Amino acid sequence: MKPIIGITMTTNNGQYCINEAYVKSIIQAGGIPLMIPFGVERDAEQLLEGIDGLLLTGGVDIHPHFFDEEPHIKIGEIMLERDEVELELTEAALKKKMPIFGICRGFQLLNVALGGTLYQDINSQYEHTPILHKQNARRKEASHFIEIRKGSQLYEMIGKEKIAVNSFHHQALKKVPDSFEITAKASDGIIEAFEMKDYPYCVGVQWHPEEMAIAEDEHAKKLFKSFIDASAAFKQQNEPLVSHLPS
Repeated sequence: MKPIIGITMTTNNGQYCINEAYVKSIIQAGGIPLMIPFGVERDAEQLLEGIDGLLLTGGVDIHPHFFDEEPHIKIGEIMLERDEVELELTEAALKKKMPIFGICRGFQLLNVALGGTLYQDINSQYEHTPILHKQNARRKEASHFIEIRKGSQLYEMIGKEKIAVNSFHHQALKKVPDSFEITAKASDGIIEAFEMKDYPYCVGVQWHPEEMAIAEDEHAKKLFKSFIDASAAFKQQNEPLVSHLPS
């Protein structure tokens, strides 16, 4: 049976919404998507009993109070109720050793959840002159290169030390907790990927592979396939044993 993947959402004018590229990429890689609404943080552990992997999606900025900072003048929109539910889901998923894949905001949220911090605005806070991290090209098109650490999970998934990715963010990782290993950076030093040490599958990326995967980019497709494979393995390991004793 296919693994069920819980996917976080956002809201707009009273309606839940999600970019269809996330959904299509999960289906394309062999998973079944299940959308997770706000307001279920108290039931996070019960909710996770029904899924096999957690996808933390992109979106608005994370409230800086979660990493003990005041809002910077260049911070974007924040959505406290989204932060609260996603942080609870992440904590519950980590306890279960469930596969987690964080994309863009989801990458940043994973970092904050484990005690890391963020540059609230790259252009005004990052000490080096950055490359363009909020591209004007179409979402499916690559914008800049990243260097991948050889020997990392990400390298094993993709098989290359340098690839081109798309980019749609104005925030970035600053302090990274010891539980994460940085696995990719842009040429200006901005962190583009990490993975959790001593954990079956917890991977975060700063770019948007879902947009590139549905445009048939092979590197992005391999990344989603690795997440679905890990979720399928988690599902198999946690399936209840069926008794074959006579009734």
